[in-house]
Amino acid sequence: MYISTRGGEKLTASKAILKGLACDGGLFLPESIKKLNLDDKYFDKSYLEIAKDVFSLFLDDFTEEEIDYCINGAYNKENFANCFTKLASFNNLSFLELYHGPTLAFKDMALTILPFLIEVAKKKNNVNDKSLILVATSGDTGGAALSSFMKNDAFDTVVLYPDGGVSEIQEKQMLYYTNERTHAYAIKGNFDDCQSFVKSVFASYPKDNGILLSSANSINIGRLVPQIIYYVYAYCKLVKNGTLNKGEDFAICVPTGNFGDIFAGYLASLIGVPISKFICASNVNNVLTDFFKTGVYDKNREFKKSNSPAMDILISSNLERLVFMATGNDGARVKELMQSLNETGKYSLTQSEMQNLSNFDASFTNEEDTIKAIKKAYEELGYLIDPHTAVAYDCYNKLKINQKTLIVSTASPFKFPYTMAKALNLPSDKSEFEIIKDIATFSKVKIPYGIKKLEKCKKKTILKTKQDILDIVTYSTNKYEVIVPCSSANLGCSFDCSGVALSLYNSFYFEKSEKDQVEYGTVENNLMLKAYKIAFEKSGKPYIPVKITQGKNEVPSARGLGSSSTCIVAGVVGANLMLKNYFKKQELLEIMTEIEGHPDNVAPAFLGGFVTSCMAGGNVFTVKNHVSPKLAIYALIPDFELSTKKARGVLPETIPLKDAIHNLCRSAITAEAFLKGDMQMIKAVFDDKIHQPARFPLIKGSQKIIEIMKEKGYAVAISGAGSTLLAVGLKNNDEVSSMNIDGVKWTVKKLRVDDKGATFKKC
Repeated sequence: MYISTRGGEKLTASKAILKGLACDGGLFLPESIKKLNLDDKYFDKSYLEIAKDVFSLFLDDFTEEEIDYCINGAYNKENFANCFTKLASFNNLSFLELYHGPTLAFKDMALTILPFLIEVAKKKNNVNDKSLILVATSGDTGGAALSSFMKNDAFDTVVLYPDGGVSEIQEKQMLYYTNERTHAYAIKGNFDDCQSFVKSVFASYPKDNGILLSSANSINIGRLVPQIIYYVYAYCKLVKNGTLNKGEDFAICVPTGNFGDIFAGYLASLIGVPISKFICASNVNNVLTDFFKTGVYDKNREFKKSNSPAMDILISSNLERLVFMATGNDGARVKELMQSLNETGKYSLTQSEMQNLSNFDASFTNEEDTIKAIKKAYEELGYLIDPHTAVAYDCYNKLKINQKTLIVSTASPFKFPYTMAKALNLPSDKSEFEIIKDIATFSKVKIPYGIKKLEKCKKKTILKTKQDILDIVTYSTNKYEVIVPCSSANLGCSFDCSGVALSLYNSFYFEKSEKDQVEYGTVENNLMLKAYKIAFEKSGKPYIPVKITQGKNEVPSARGLGSSSTCIVAGVVGANLMLKNYFKKQELLEIMTEIEGHPDNVAPAFLGGFVTSCMAGGNVFTVKNHVSPKLAIYALIPDFELSTKKARGVLPETIPLKDAIHNLCRSAITAEAFLKGDMQMIKAVFDDKIHQPARFPLIKGSQKIIEIMKEKGYAVAISGAGSTLLAVGLKNNDEVSSMNIDGVKWTVKKLRVDDKGATFKKC
């Protein structure tokens, strides 16, 4: 069971993970802690095996199968392609590299698994509310949280960071991992302002909002417990490689801001890892150094921005957990201390309470010494360290630790190019990515892929006020615009199984209303409102009346470009927005398919790109591909409609076996043809023997159009079940213009493939 550091509340592990903070504002800690059996066989265990052991100790109500599910979902090659951690040893000093995950920071070690822990915890407790993850970050937590939670569309994620208070690479990384569900917003102030604001939101969040509000900060035990694993793993590896003897005491030196990482090391010692000394390394914001030297925690000082920005913190939340232990688990005493911190900005421990922290030591480093420490490590050890690790390295040297020590290396040096360039005497009057290349050339250390991919990210800082954030996280916006691309399906031989999203758009506004209202038709026959209502029925949630109005209207109706699909997709997405993103993406797609009857149009309109799809047992299976940029795509739209009923009415009831085989063979290569941009393959795919020969006579002038386009090098197919023809060729082919054929006016639109699919924005 888990108890609050401020007394009273007691919960299972799964409920503590879901709740994040206790009702009284306290943090959760296990009521009792068991030890690992670190026998001789233990030192051969893998990271995953150790993870399972640690989780079994701390996740009291998780089954073995549930723990396995979480571990396998997070600790895999997708997230950790090369390794989980590395050790670099130099006599009595070792560095534990924790930056080999997706965002190149130690936060990945815990945040990759947190979505799975929350997912399982929700199922265990029959929680069906939408999950919102709200995070304050001083740098690395933001990118790691966004990277981890964006892969699971059961979560919305909002990350707040201080404007100008993180490195440029850290900000770029956060922005890289944003989409419709994951957001990174800058706010004025420093990290403490962000963190205090997040805590206030948790304290005042509406209880009946249909939202499960959780945190990805280390205040959540689901984030803290996974950090224990790498201390156990490091100890085993140090023994295995002969750096330590079994049972030999050692020290850890941890660059510290919010106190989560070093506290995880303290918990590791309580389960049996022989860590006997804990060195808290701070930068110029040295509130923790003063605390461990004097017993007085005093945040009433100037906040300083430094070259180790992730540690620019004056309120170290996780210290409350250690203080709780120092007081003998006295919740009332901790509540009194935290009240003093809120009211006066400081609190003091008694001499006897400080005696319980005698195995902690602390030091701090200024910016100049941080630079010198990076240079010293490279020149004397031949080892590249980032500014935060450099803080720990400098503190280790200042304190003259006389026992074997493990320094926790928390981030890749390539995340802080300007500071690294200054330390290594490299030119710094260049762009970040030019400096990164210089560092790699100078040090002969390979640039991580996680850094390389950021160079193409063009997303800009989004600055929000606290009121803006409140409106976002409480879903108080009453109006949304949903934008849906058109789609072309029945592509040649790929009847009812392939479709592509194209750059004509319909958009619709959804806003709460006292009663249902639609701009076109009636509430009884409006397809979009029908889709909206069906989505609500599927949710089982109370119905919210809606007013639906038209925005963009670019997709012509009854022309085979998926105008009805735009309505269905928009209706279901609009309902999900009113439901505060209740449904997962796959669930939304299956609702849309059920309404449409088949997924060939709704799947690309919703998902974007070139989509091959099928239905089986109520499930919808899709494979999304990109389309080669070599291709030019034209929609040739005639000035007459063709109903789906009429188009399907001319289809043959039986077909020759050879024609069926002909079409099946070609439909199998459709996606590959468009992905490669291979015109010979595309022409083969468009050589349909079944549905198009029956439909072409319904489209006046179509044969002449085909002849004209073939001469220009284009392959032509009927789009969907309508009257539009789709022409596909290479970009260096002749341009195509509108034309009149046999009294029919053909409007020609050159389109691009829409890779995003349906999007929305708040109004």
